[in-house]
Amino acid sequence: MEVTSEQSQDIINGNDGNENVRIASFAKIESTSYSYTASSKIYYVTLSGSDKCYLILASPLALEDQDPKPATPSITLPALSILLSKILDNTTVPVPRPITHDASGGGGRWDFGWLLLVVPGSTRTHPSASSLASLRSTLSPSQLARLELRLGTYLRALHGITNEWFGLPIDTPAPEPPAAPSLSSLFAVSQGGEDGEGENGEDMTRYSWQDTFVLQLEELLDEVYDNAGASGIPGPEINVEELRRYLSRAIGSFLFEDVEMPRLIWVTGSEEDIIVSLAPESLKEGQGATGSRGEAEADIAYILPTFGHALWGDPLMEAWFLPPSASKAINAGYFGNEEGTLIVFPRHKTKRVWYTVYLALIVVVEDRRSRGKGEVEKEKVASREKVQWAREVLPQCVGILKDAPCY
Repeated sequence: MEVTSEQSQDIINGNDGNENVRIASFAKIESTSYSYTASSKIYYVTLSGSDKCYLILASPLALEDQDPKPATPSITLPALSILLSKILDNTTVPVPRPITHDASGGGGRWDFGWLLLVVPGSTRTHPSASSLASLRSTLSPSQLARLELRLGTYLRALHGITNEWFGLPIDTPAPEPPAAPSLSSLFAVSQGGEDGEGENGEDMTRYSWQDTFVLQLEELLDEVYDNAGASGIPGPEINVEELRRYLSRAIGSFLFEDVEMPRLIWVTGSEEDIIVSLAPESLKEGQGATGSRGEAEADIAYILPTFGHALWGDPLMEAWFLPPSASKAINAGYFGNEEGTLIVFPRHKTKRVWYTVYLALIVVVEDRRSRGKGEVEKEKVASREKVQWAREVLPQCVGILKDAPCY
């Protein structure tokens, strides 16, 4: 699936408010981050005679023909539009603003659905050339500290958005949770129940982070290992049954049940998704476009809408908190003036290992999906470093989990 410049022109003409607007540049954003999603593409569009820039997200209309069929879905375009709007309405996190979306393929003309977003600010630099990952080596310590401090505050703001249930953001209202669930329904959930159903056939899994996370993890394991023969791509060499025994021990110790409030978790966010601006928004009189030391003032221009694997869940799950943990500046921004950490007890370290397993499986799954869809070699090469990381870290995590404490 590819979107052409002509199709993008058609989308923008119908929604920009100016039917005569013309595209000046059109390019696909090649993802090399944890956030790579085989089922979606992001295109960056600038306009002639305008500072306005757009992003177009496109996804295939259906995945029924994919073999093997994905066990773990990613967020839909309508759900992503709702989620981005919620972020903008409740925080100052600079994500692109949704304009409109069409999940019908342009009334049947195209084989993809799309979401049109307007980029914050007026930067016209291609995102790949202005990401934190690409600019890190050129930034001064003070510039980098400012960016990471701001990033920490944005992560805290994202985690401040809460929900009534755990799991994947959806585009339809979820059923209201029971005001006072009976003891029998709660017991059924904690013991696995029958597909996590309560007394009236209600899905109670969504009200337990442990049940939700374990289900998501098992679906990833199924797609990587149980479907390996169908895809022809073997999963990383680990003892899956051994890993599942460790998971059973964690479940029996209620390792994940200390998460009471479902919070918005990006899950796969990384430096490739952070777009940097080196021009200050406002200049002090006589100072010019540089800071006091003669360097441009760095700031986060916007964050790419790479929330395909976002969840309502545990903040510790963020890729930013991968060992050896976030930088001091990110932590300072996240916790403010307070001395804080998300890892307090040994059980928290064990949870973080499980979340690393989850992230690595996402990377492997998306790599497999891209190969199954016949993606071009350039995209395979771009994500190879992350895939190699996933294949190396999974056996390491299994070794750590063997004796990892659950207290």
